[in-house]
Amino acid sequence: MKRQLLKPGNSNTEDRINFIKFWVKYIKTHPDEEWSEQQNILIDSQFSNK
Repeated sequence: MKRQLLKPGNSNTEDRINFIKFWVKYIKTHPDEEWSEQQNILIDSQFSNK
C-alpha cells in the first residue's frame, strides 16, 4: 500500500480543504469495507475519550 501524504496549506482553512480532497480521493479509490472500518475506529475512539 502506497502511503499518501497531505499537501500542507497556508492556513487552517486550506489545510481542512486539502484534507477533504484527500479523503474524497481515498474513499473513491478504496473499497467501502476498508474506509468504513477506519472511519468506525475514529468515531469509536471519540466516544471512548469522553
